[in-house]
Amino acid sequence: MGFDDKFSSFLKHEIDSINMHLPKKRVSLESALKGYNFYVSRENNKLYIDNKEVELIRSLCPEEKIPSILLPILIVRRRDIGRGTYIISGELIEQYIVLKAIDKISTTWKNWLEEHPSSKEVYLYKPDLITLRKKLPTSTVIGFS
Repeated sequence: MGFDDKFSSFLKHEIDSINMHLPKKRVSLESALKGYNFYVSRENNKLYIDNKEVELIRSLCPEEKIPSILLPILIVRRRDIGRGTYIISGELIEQYIVLKAIDKISTTWKNWLEEHPSSKEVYLYKPDLITLRKKLPTSTVIGFS
């Protein structure tokens, strides 16, 4: 094993250890609406999602997409593309919900889908993240890459 392999292995271990707060398995919005509003982190902590946030997400989500939403919504810090830059991980619907929650868009889901037919990375910056975490502190989680 060369230096690069050892260093890569070390970095992978460090990134894994700082991401222990991430969920083992996310909970569906449908389940959260029925009262199962918690998930278990990789370090086996039971973390609850506030019911007000569940209702806010539900209000932002088109009815037909409710079954496909998983919580918490994962936001990934991407230092490789710039300082203070984050991406919304997941499907187009998660991107839409986050952008609606922070008032970055005002369009409907159908109109937004026509404008964004494929899954492109949507970038958030530090001010966006601060706004998002104020509105959805328990239903979003930040991961590091």
